[in-house]
Order: sequence, then C-alpha cells, then structure tokens
Amino acid sequence: MTQRERVLASVRRQSLDALPWQFDLTSAIRRKLSEYYGTADLLTATGDHLVWAGLGAPAGFVAEQPAPGLYRSEFGSVWARAPRDLNVGDWGELVSGPLTQPSLEGYDFPDGAAPGRADGVPAVRARYPDHFLVVGGSGLFEPAWALCGFGNYLGYLLSELRFVAELTEHLADFSCAATAQLGGMGVDAIRFGDDWGFQDRLMVHPEVWRRLYKEPYRRIFSAAHRQGLVVAIHSCGNITDVLADLIEVGVEVVHPLQPEAMDVGHCQREYGRDLTFWGALGSQSTIPLGTPADVRREVRDRLALFRGGGYLLAPAGAVPTDAPVANVVAIVEEAFAQFG
Repeated sequence: MTQRERVLASVRRQSLDALPWQFDLTSAIRRKLSEYYGTADLLTATGDHLVWAGLGAPAGFVAEQPAPGLYRSEFGSVWARAPRDLNVGDWGELVSGPLTQPSLEGYDFPDGAAPGRADGVPAVRARYPDHFLVVGGSGLFEPAWALCGFGNYLGYLLSELRFVAELTEHLADFSCAATAQLGGMGVDAIRFGDDWGFQDRLMVHPEVWRRLYKEPYRRIFSAAHRQGLVVAIHSCGNITDVLADLIEVGVEVVHPLQPEAMDVGHCQREYGRDLTFWGALGSQSTIPLGTPADVRREVRDRLALFRGGGYLLAPAGAVPTDAPVANVVAIVEEAFAQFG
C-alpha cells in the first residue's frame, strides 16, 4: 500500500497492512533529526505518511512588515516571530488585532474567493503522488481572537454574543469560499485549526460552544465534503465534551488525541467507530521526559488499541524542541516494525 492508501484505509476502517504515522516537527527538532539521519529528506527518513500544502493569501498579497520581526496578516493582525519563539516552537505571538471594539463597522473582511489561494497545491500533489495530502483550513475561533485580541475575545464571549455570532458567520463565509478553491486538485483532507481546549475542559462552556459555533462548523465542513475532502479538526486540550457534536456536524478526524488531557481508551471506546484519532503519543510527557523504552511501550500500546483502524499514530502536537532525538527515533523504528 502507498502512504496515501494506508491513511485512507485507516480512516475508512478498511483492511490495511499497518497503521499510518505522522510527525509535526518544530524547526529545532527538524534540524536535530536531519543531523541524526544525515539528510534533509525527513519525509523519507521517518516514513511520514502526510504532506502539507497551503491554503493562504491570494495571488499578489505581500505581508506588510510594520517593524523588524513583525508582519501583518491578510486579516490585519500583527504577529511576531522572534528568536525566543523559535526556541519553544514555530507559532509566533499575536501583537495586535484590527478590531479594538466589539464591532465590525469599518472593517473589510478579506475575500475567501479571491483567486490564487490554492496555487501551490498542484505542485505538492505532483511531487508526492503517493502521500496523503492535507491542506490547512481556516477555522472560527482562532481567527476571531486574532482579530480581537485573545483576552478581549474571551470577554466578548461573556458580554457581546451578538457581535461574536456576526463575526463567526463572516469567518464561516470566508472559510467556505476559500475551501471551494480546492476542488479537483487531488487533495485528500483539510484540517481546520481551532484550539478551544484547556488541559481539563473547553475554554468555552459546551453550551456556548454549541450555540455559537456548531452550525457554522457544520457549514464549513459541508463545504469541504462537497470538494470530496476528509474533514479533520485540530484542537489541543480536552475537547471530550463536544466530540459527539463534532461527529454530528461532519468531522471525521480529530487531532490531536492528547493523552495528558483526554482519556485515550475512553475516546477509542466511545467515539472510535465514528472518529479517526490522530496523535495519542505524549508530547508533554513521554516524548520529552521519558526514555526510548518508555516511548516504545507507548507506541506499541497505541498500535494495539487502534489495531482495527481509525488511527493515525503521531505525537500529540509538535515534538517539543527539548525532546531527545533518541525518543523520536524510537517512534520511527516502532512504526516501521509493524511491517516485520
């Protein structure tokens, strides 16, 4: 089986020769692994089953740099990526958002249908015909707080629900229009990124989540299904309270299954018939803090638990920059060992 076939078989609970695997690697870990394997081609060295393509700004967009180390996104939010950010990961930090008040007056939303957002996708598909191709989609929660500022947005969830609902609908419109550009490009899946989880619960009360986000999510996931895409959602933290809701609105894959925040066995038993779980290796525990033997045991445990499919073996989030290389190598070796 090709990597692409293996992932699809696992998602569809079809017969397969091994469970697929994947790695999110920060740039620091990528450098260390390249030194270990003696190659920059980590896709081949690690056997990673996934490749990624962007669904980003339209043709001709150039990010403004308000100051050195800062850039302004298409939505008008200003972000920083300083050396200290790269020491802990590659995510950067929000400096400011354009919506300083709970109002859309005077703000022009980017056009999701603007051409060119998916221009880079065909080249990735052509270069990696046998890999499972995933595109990152635009969600509802993270883009909203990036427009408003995180603290402000959480406050609006308490006091400005009408504004939040209006903003959410605009973001859903944008996402649907952008996703429509992926038709006929050979993309396998789209992963929408929206972190709603603390370690022990949702950041938003489940009933508020259902009131504000559930139907807009159904709309954007339906837009993805119309393009023939597998729908995946990314949210760190404990999102167990809304797993049933995610199934109802069309999610097929949940990333990451985070063992420090969610009960892996419970999730597999209760939701494993309907959801494919992606992750379940401890990025906050076993991988950075354990021994290679600990990592190998955890990998074998996950492979046994999900042996019927519905699983993508992976760290539960990007491998931390301070994780021992030997622990990442242990995951790779155990994954390949499935083939005997």
